[in-house]
Amino acid sequence: MSAKAQCNIVLSGKITDADTKKPLENAVISIVELNKKVVSDKNGNYRLTEICKGNYNISIQHIHCGTIVNHVHINNNTAQNFALPHTVNELEGVVVNGTVAAKGTQISTELKQRALDATRGASLGEALQKIAGVNVLQTGANIYKPIIHGLHSNRVLILNNGIRQEGQQWGSEHAPEIDPFIANRLSVIKGASAIKYGADAIGGVVLVEPKLLRTVPGIGGEINLVGFSNNRQGVFSAIIDGNSKKYPAFSWRLQNTIKRGGNAKTPNYWLDNSGNQEINFSVAAALQKQKSAVEIFYSFFSIKLAIFSGSHIGNVTDLLTAISSNQPPDYIKNVGFSYAIDRPYQNVQHQLLKLKAHTLTGGLGKLNAIVSFQNNWRREFDKKRFQSSSNDPQLDLNISTLATDIVWDHTSIHHVKGSVGITGSYQQNSYQYRLFIPNYEALNVGAFIVEKYTHKKWLAEVGIRFDNRSIFNTNSNLGRFYTNQTYSSFSGNMGVTYQIAEGTQFTVNASSAWRAPQVNELYSDGLHHGAARIEKGDSSLQAERANSVMANFTIQKKSWSADIAVYYKKIDDFIYLYPVNPPELTIRGAFPTFKYAQANIFMYGIDASVSYDISSHFGWSGKATIVRAKNRTTKEWMIQMPADRFENALQYNFSNSKRINDGYAKWSITNVLQQTRVPQTGNIPVTKNGVTTMESDYLAPPPAYFLVGIEAGAVYRVKENTPIHFTITISNLFNTVYREYLNAFRYYADEMGTNIGLKVKIPLFNKS
Repeated sequence: MSAKAQCNIVLSGKITDADTKKPLENAVISIVELNKKVVSDKNGNYRLTEICKGNYNISIQHIHCGTIVNHVHINNNTAQNFALPHTVNELEGVVVNGTVAAKGTQISTELKQRALDATRGASLGEALQKIAGVNVLQTGANIYKPIIHGLHSNRVLILNNGIRQEGQQWGSEHAPEIDPFIANRLSVIKGASAIKYGADAIGGVVLVEPKLLRTVPGIGGEINLVGFSNNRQGVFSAIIDGNSKKYPAFSWRLQNTIKRGGNAKTPNYWLDNSGNQEINFSVAAALQKQKSAVEIFYSFFSIKLAIFSGSHIGNVTDLLTAISSNQPPDYIKNVGFSYAIDRPYQNVQHQLLKLKAHTLTGGLGKLNAIVSFQNNWRREFDKKRFQSSSNDPQLDLNISTLATDIVWDHTSIHHVKGSVGITGSYQQNSYQYRLFIPNYEALNVGAFIVEKYTHKKWLAEVGIRFDNRSIFNTNSNLGRFYTNQTYSSFSGNMGVTYQIAEGTQFTVNASSAWRAPQVNELYSDGLHHGAARIEKGDSSLQAERANSVMANFTIQKKSWSADIAVYYKKIDDFIYLYPVNPPELTIRGAFPTFKYAQANIFMYGIDASVSYDISSHFGWSGKATIVRAKNRTTKEWMIQMPADRFENALQYNFSNSKRINDGYAKWSITNVLQQTRVPQTGNIPVTKNGVTTMESDYLAPPPAYFLVGIEAGAVYRVKENTPIHFTITISNLFNTVYREYLNAFRYYADEMGTNIGLKVKIPLFNKS
């Protein structure tokens, strides 16, 4: 009788959409260990009965939302509400979830909820590195940009709230001018399978997706407070959104972020002049009716970035000494902490204005129209030769982009649904002061069609796209050096997904995509300021063509899950940057010299993530990223490719109490191997122990390294509807001395030492 009484517990609550706040009907709520399921009613309510005391994993699924699994401790009748992240962005038609019909044949991964909260305060590139298969191209302690399958910059397309991010993104130190606090979810689509976004996304696509605007009356929001110990950086970010009962069709949102950090510290010395200052804000509003909607979005991003003083050196001898000694000069190494930002530094501003409208076209589908304008203003301030020198920047770049997209999404006809669209953009880029790239105008026009066929457990997808890109020189006095260029070609992809069983599916897709060379690859000639190197373009470069095959296997069982992707790319006329001898001495100092070239290459690799629940409280997870790239002609390994990366983590989930919920602690180990797959010889003389050899780089790849990190978090409920989220992170726990191969400043300094981060998320208002 006692046992029977203990197995008569009721678990009940409500399922809502985390973005729209609406109740979700037909959500499936299941207790994984008991295989007990119920479906929520039209008001989002659910009720599970005849449960025994114990610890359970509760899975909540909905066709239009991301699946979540929460650990719940049940001792008596329990009321537990769940909010599911909405993975259908109505403004882009992008669906990323576990169902075969929704996800399609694109191979994608996303960062959300707790994992995203743990990255708050970091840059977009740092946050994306948490996803298996994503590395970062780094410049110093502050600048990160994503690498997918060994490819970066213009080969990785970033969509900021549905708009293709356009700026001076070709530079290794030109990180995306996007505030990650805008994002409710970060998604990565690997490979060129999503051709609707652009043919040049040979590496993949990054989606920065904000929450959908409220569609139910009320006001809500949150404040994020973040602090880091290493560079004493502080971050404040706030967001507030609302919807009125009187005008329920109108919704709005405001967001703001302020950030300031000082000099970063390696395990042995401070990095002189490595601080940052950032201020961003955005505003969004929408008028949403039953058959149509209009949205407007504006964002402003402004950052001032110091450039490590040890990367700008006065003469060639001192430069080579600094590189070979693995230590900055004493006059730089002995500088202490400071928030001051001195020359060299960069000042970057990015503005984005978007107007989106859609209307239903009867019962046939939906017509979407987007018009956007972006302006990116980059100023670079070199070291002064004399105190009396002008305070003006040495380089001033300004690029404006006007773009239009018209897309018709048609409804399913005999199991076939898809999209047809045309895209166009006009760019104007100008410079002042020092010449690095010429003034130019660019016109881009594209058209695509993507169709999906769904039947039972099968989904097949095919897409084709045509693009034309024309670059016009507007330097009348330099016309003989910078000729006009026009490129055009087709791209295509096809794929198949088969759902083997519930939670298990296999996807394979093939694609052919191309990319026109960028202006910097064609015409750059001079100091690339932030990367601290001289770069020289080649106006004879041809367009790249990448033919790729990818396969992905995902499985999710009661206690374990796995996501494994393998790929092979054959890229003709691959454009790459390689170091040459000698370093160049300029009036601004001595810098390593690099040139652009082309080669026919192949690439292959594997991205894997696996997790296993050891017990109801204890779990293990692991990730691996492996990339191989070789020149098909010379049979040499390609330079500047990511080293093999492995991560393991153990996580303990604490029992819930009346006030403290979702507590956890995680211990992680990251192992990055030495990159030994580099060209064995080159044209750069390197002297070591009195012996001079001809190498392919100024400095050999750094040794392998282990990093240990700690992460912990919990939710403290002041009231039932006021949960305060606390997260603490510790990176490089043991203050390990190491250098990262893909950091442009590995020539000059070590990486950052131990860094403790404290993050607090406080809800605001949430009143109806």
